[in-house]
Amino acid sequence: MNTPISISQQLAELSQLRDDLRTPEAKAQLKSALANASNRIVERAAELIAEAEDASLTPDLVKAYRRLKRNPLKKDPGCLAKQAIVKALIQVGYTDPEFFREGIVYEQVEPYWGGQIDTAAEIRGDCAIGLAHCIPVLELLNHCAKLLADEYVEARMGAAQALGALGQPEAGPLLRLKLLAGNETPEVHGECCSALLKIDPLEGLEFIKPFLASENADQCVQTALAVGESKLPGAFDLLRNTWGRRSELNVRESLLLCVGLLRTTESQDFLLSLIDTRDLRTAADAINAIKLNGEVGEIHQRTEAAVEKTGSEELRQVFLDE
Repeated sequence: MNTPISISQQLAELSQLRDDLRTPEAKAQLKSALANASNRIVERAAELIAEAEDASLTPDLVKAYRRLKRNPLKKDPGCLAKQAIVKALIQVGYTDPEFFREGIVYEQVEPYWGGQIDTAAEIRGDCAIGLAHCIPVLELLNHCAKLLADEYVEARMGAAQALGALGQPEAGPLLRLKLLAGNETPEVHGECCSALLKIDPLEGLEFIKPFLASENADQCVQTALAVGESKLPGAFDLLRNTWGRRSELNVRESLLLCVGLLRTTESQDFLLSLIDTRDLRTAADAINAIKLNGEVGEIHQRTEAAVEKTGSEELRQVFLDE
């Protein structure tokens, strides 16, 4: 009698497909996995399809999603598989607005530590992203306005990301209002900043500048992260000046990491200038920021030379640590 294969073994077998996800054999195995009774197996299959960006399995993804929505608390507790399927469909370019319209209002309330929790919040947020390029702008704005007031962080973050993905200036007022309203989690604040910089780079950068002086350290850091990832002209001066004004050590460390994200000559030269023994904490922060550029190339060699010049074993160890 054949011994049933455990879920962990099935997951391991699926992971082995990563070397070549587009072979007929791999596709057949992924298709079979999407029909599996275990939501963890379905989740992993959807993740691999997203990684391969293979649209040929789109019908199977949709079919699996529909199946899991029937008796969802039993078939897909935590929404693990449905979340992965929605992300995969977005990744492969699925553009059925009705699918995402349905998902943007989907709720799955489950028991949680003596209370209840809605595990579908991330699905709502992701479906907003899926709708960004397949429905009229005004409709998306209306959906996102509601999601930005959602009880769950994941839904609010998805709404902000969708407005950034929209790439239209019409999303600007909604993002500005959300930012000015305040009392938001730092992560959602940061997503709103990032979205605003995508749709209105010049005025957006000026608009979010005051948040870098926020008494809320996390809000300052999330704003700086959005600035660093934007790589906009003027971003370096803004981050350098903010770093010079902030006194909190953890904030200063994070600001240097944001400077490192810019990967420009002026940002790299600035970070290299901080590598000396006058302030070992700052020097170590600068080294870690530069390491965001990778471990090859001229900047890596220049950093190594700067560290060796200090003669500091402590800084050398920071440079060598992965």
